[in-house]
Amino acid sequence: MRLRVDLANPYDIDIGENVIEELNTYLKEFYPNSKILVISDDYLYKIHGEKLEKELHRFTFNKYILKNGEKSKSTGNLVDILEFAAENEYRRSDLVIAFGGGVVGDISGLFSSLYLRGLDFIMVPTTFLSAIDSSVGGKTAVNLKAGKNLCGAFYQPKKVFIDTNFLKTLSDYYFKDGLGEAIKYGMIRDRSIFDEISKEKVTKSYKNLPSIIKKCLNIKKDLVKEDEKDYGIRQILNYGHTFAHAIEIKSNFKISHGHAVALGMKIMVKYFYEDFYHGFVKVLKKYDLDYDIDFDTEEIIKICKVDKKSREDKINIIIVKKLGTCEILKIDFNDLRKIYENR
Repeated sequence: MRLRVDLANPYDIDIGENVIEELNTYLKEFYPNSKILVISDDYLYKIHGEKLEKELHRFTFNKYILKNGEKSKSTGNLVDILEFAAENEYRRSDLVIAFGGGVVGDISGLFSSLYLRGLDFIMVPTTFLSAIDSSVGGKTAVNLKAGKNLCGAFYQPKKVFIDTNFLKTLSDYYFKDGLGEAIKYGMIRDRSIFDEISKEKVTKSYKNLPSIIKKCLNIKKDLVKEDEKDYGIRQILNYGHTFAHAIEIKSNFKISHGHAVALGMKIMVKYFYEDFYHGFVKVLKKYDLDYDIDFDTEEIIKICKVDKKSREDKINIIIVKKLGTCEILKIDFNDLRKIYENR
């Protein structure tokens, strides 16, 4: 199946089994003379690197392999990739392929926006979370010591290939990372997503997984079209994320993004949608996304103060009071403190 992100420079998202096998034809048509830079991580490339390299037959390419994990999304690695590209004489006519999960996609996109003031890049997401969220929409970033994604830019890919076969090799933990984000889409816009995850047993081999991916991406592409630079309605995609980013950092990234989003949403549901709280937690427990956290309130709030949605002494948060709908609310940090302490 194919979706189109309808921006000034539109691009397609291809979804399904074996869509990676369309890559070589695409490259021959659009980048026949380009040198390719593949950015990936060591864990993923060991499992799936041969599949990608088969599609790069007769193309000149280099690989830059990051260590798997959130800590690789750093300014140091960003500079190293920039230097690597320069040393290998990449030019504006060349191409970047981001082959991996959200970390790889984020740093690859930011690198592509910076090197020579812009290289084309395509996304080949290999995790459920990156497939339904970070591979589409043009948000690119690396982390700073003060917080997640504080150094970034908006830079759209030229194409996204989502091969659902890659998802089958995810660990259960990281597959459930994507479920945390999928639940978010159900909470804010399409309750059928939440209802399906609630009623069915969604696993790596779930027959309807491509449909869930499509539903999530339909929401995202429409929000990106309406608010590409995240000044307004696109912010609803950050439901649960303000606390989630702080939770990730305080856990030293032992709690990964999708699990942290689930916990961030749980906090918001308890405060703003209390009559739904037990039903929401039941779904989290079903997928091992619910556990207790005991991070210091002031340390959490300190991290939240450098959130991108923070303005002076206020911050925009996303609240759900009815399943499938949401609103943006501007509050001060004393109110944010109360919400966290109510968990």
